[in-house]
Amino acid sequence: MTTSWESGLPVSEKEALDQLKARLSFDMIQELHNDTYQMYLFLKDTNFDVSEAETMLTQTLKWRKSIKADTIECFDPPEILKIYTKNNRIGFDKRGAIVHYIPLGKVDVKGITMSTKYPDLEKTLVQILEEDIKILKEKRPSPNGPFSHVTLIFNMEGLSFANATDKKVSAYFMIPCNIVKSCLSAAYVERAKFFGSEGWKEQLLEVIDADQLPTFLGGNRTDPDGNPLCIKSVMHGGKIDEKYYIHKSKNPLSNASDVKKIVLARASFSEIELEVEEDGSLIEWEFETKTRDIGFGLFYKEIVDGEEKIIELVPLVRIDTEDYSETGVYKCQKAGTYVILFDNSYSWLRSKEIFYRIKTISHREHEEQVQG
Repeated sequence: MTTSWESGLPVSEKEALDQLKARLSFDMIQELHNDTYQMYLFLKDTNFDVSEAETMLTQTLKWRKSIKADTIECFDPPEILKIYTKNNRIGFDKRGAIVHYIPLGKVDVKGITMSTKYPDLEKTLVQILEEDIKILKEKRPSPNGPFSHVTLIFNMEGLSFANATDKKVSAYFMIPCNIVKSCLSAAYVERAKFFGSEGWKEQLLEVIDADQLPTFLGGNRTDPDGNPLCIKSVMHGGKIDEKYYIHKSKNPLSNASDVKKIVLARASFSEIELEVEEDGSLIEWEFETKTRDIGFGLFYKEIVDGEEKIIELVPLVRIDTEDYSETGVYKCQKAGTYVILFDNSYSWLRSKEIFYRIKTISHREHEEQVQG
């Protein structure tokens, strides 16, 4: 049966939607609650490539089941994630889409990493997304018809490779960038608009009413006390108090029984190769030096046309671990050889003692952790 909104589609899009419906199993359609508009969105995000949309939809449903997305509203996030994600929705745009403001440049990414577990962070982000979908579906005019999307405002001020290096924030500042890249399809990236220091306020007012938009973003909205930053209703990021840290070691990492040690002579480096056998696996690391800093980076190595090719994944930066050990995680998009680099080539006077532990978690093991 064709719903009214489907009858208004161009012939090519309607044919693609019918083909996708025919390819989906009964169970998959039930999981989508017979919501043909959601099927249409997958087609739209793949430029109406039916095979690609089917693959993406199948993978998405499988992932939703693994993370228990249908019951994610029952998940109780850690306190720091509640604080940090509170008031991320700032209203609706002129089309009825939810507007999120994300001050990416002021988010304490390392603090979040040190104070949360990866599965908890993932569940919290999914919970926000599911809440968005629920709100938008409740606002749509018909049960199976179109609903508005989400408008994301990313404030990148303060986020730069130079700043991260100067402040010794390390590779953690790459994590939000990877999240953004992994969440946006090519079709979404094409619709994204990027601005420098000018022109963005005018653009925001074209899509969001001034009464919905906080004053600091170009609108008229303030807190009841007149504060233009709307600090009572908008999340502005900021440094996380170390009292929330759960990864900060009370004892030096060097005292742990499962830690390995290497000594890098001055002006030298060491490479640690990891063979990842499954797409979607995680690489977790923790390390510290006895004194001063050490260079750290993560790379992917592959053979292309008989020649070795090295791809930088986590940029090489110097990290000071005198105060606490450095921890991190990277989600591998594909199986293969990954290389962790400890670099002391810049130091012509001092050797470095490095204590480290590195763990590879398969996609299956990660799903079990999330479900647990």
